Amino acid sequence: MRAQAIVSRTYAVHNMGRWRADGFDLQPTVADQVYGGVGAETPEARDAVEATRGQVVSWNGQPIDAFFFSTCGGRTADGVEVFRGADRPYLHSVPDLDPGGQAYCNISPRFRWREEWTGDALQAVLRRSMPEVLSLAPARIRGVSDVRITMRTASGRVGQLTITLDDGDIQVDGPQVRHVLRTTTGDILRSTAFTLTATRSGRRLTRLVADGGGNGHGVGFCQWGAVGRARTGQGYQQILSAYYPGTELQRLY
Repeated sequence: MRAQAIVSRTYAVHNMGRWRADGFDLQPTVADQVYGGVGAETPEARDAVEATRGQVVSWNGQPIDAFFFSTCGGRTADGVEVFRGADRPYLHSVPDLDPGGQAYCNISPRFRWREEWTGDALQAVLRRSMPEVLSLAPARIRGVSDVRITMRTASGRVGQLTITLDDGDIQVDGPQVRHVLRTTTGDILRSTAFTLTATRSGRRLTRLVADGGGNGHGVGFCQWGAVGRARTGQGYQQILSAYYPGTELQRLY
């Protein structure tokens, strides 16, 4: 919790003025950092804030781009795999394994997951998502015959997805994959760390299964990994240096 407090503070300091034109600094949503108000705070969280008062993670004397997320699945992602302009020395992919080779975040309920679509359900999902994300005409989205991974990133995540329709192949780049290949309930896919198994009948795809790991974009601080590390006795300084290598702690006030 102390590590998270420092990460959240670092994010806030780094992004001060981001929404100045609207009259505030940060949004209390996933657009910045989720905050449920004073009523959602806990004594433990307040203690963590006070115990780390004024501390931020810094690089070359400046607060870093403190990206964080839920569950990495065993390895974090390079910043540029997800965010343009996030080519930072401290945002490179790192393994998140204990000395026995087990992922620190394997305690997460989202460490491993599976999503399945029938052919009809998949086409319905794509008809909703592809016009919005890729600006495709809805009339083009018919006759799904294949969905396959055509490129992986350095951290093993899906870097490109190719969807074959009656009208031809459509390529979906990594950052857009989770928003195109949504679940049947309309949620974005938990992560881009997955494999695909497709079943066909003739030229039509009849079933698609995604077996994946982790939850979130994968860049920077893994929250469930931090919990796993803390349970082995690691302090917040060690946890932060693992996810943001080469950085240091700096007290601003």
